[in-house]
Amino acid sequence: MPNGIELTFEELLQVPPLTQLLPNTMVASQRYGLLRAMSKGRGMEFSEVRAYLPGDDIRNIDWRITARMGRPYTKMFREERDRNVYIILDLDPAMYFGSQGQLKARFASLIAASCAWQAFNMKDKVGGLIILGDTPIRHQPGGVRKDVLAWIQKVYDAYELGLRRTDFSFTIGDAIKLLNSRARPGSVFHIISDFYRLDDTAWLYLRRLNKSHTVRTYQVYDHLEMCIEGKGTVGINTGYNHGYISSINSDFVESYKRIGVHRIHNIDKMLSESSQRNVCIDVSETAINNTKK
Repeated sequence: MPNGIELTFEELLQVPPLTQLLPNTMVASQRYGLLRAMSKGRGMEFSEVRAYLPGDDIRNIDWRITARMGRPYTKMFREERDRNVYIILDLDPAMYFGSQGQLKARFASLIAASCAWQAFNMKDKVGGLIILGDTPIRHQPGGVRKDVLAWIQKVYDAYELGLRRTDFSFTIGDAIKLLNSRARPGSVFHIISDFYRLDDTAWLYLRRLNKSHTVRTYQVYDHLEMCIEGKGTVGINTGYNHGYISSINSDFVESYKRIGVHRIHNIDKMLSESSQRNVCIDVSETAINNTKK
């Protein structure tokens, strides 16, 4: 039986579709619009510039040429045969945390695998980047089955290595900045993290990424990061520092809950504003034995 920590290669091969993997309450949520967001779409490639005509999308106006010519010009695009789907998987030390159910990193890895299989089934090219240590693990986009299997292997190896690594100087913000300058317009991004290490600059890059691409974010957290329940003292190791939290002091418990709830909800709000769809997932409530087809 899975213990919520170990992850097998077979689980990544047999992971169910996103609509089955994610909690039912999230799948049905009108707020996140998950089912609507899964519909097929094509990326668009720049073709030419022509004079603006009534009815053209004003977002495609080429302002440099417009300023030079003295009248509006708009960019024209042609539909691409396929699109690149990039998966950013955060395996920061803080992701290897779980009070019950399973580790955040474990469920995030399952999402990364499910996103890859979804892209393959839609005949898109699967690429990605795994945040692990000071050097990210990259995967160039490819559209055949062996490319997906290679990505699955990298996810599995990275997860196993992440259980033992403590040097994580490359952040999710660095990953977003890196791919922001390299991905072709019209790509799809699946970004999976707890998003605790996104600074102001990283948020700006995420918003910029969302202007040229389809960005979908998956915010994973554990219930214990929001509030303390029960009585007693528990040791906590975040990967960067360690300590204890206790339910003995009621003022501390209330303050902890207020800060935790605000942090999770604030990240959720910012992701919803910086992506086309954010799914917020409490991994302590996910069923381990339902992560296979």
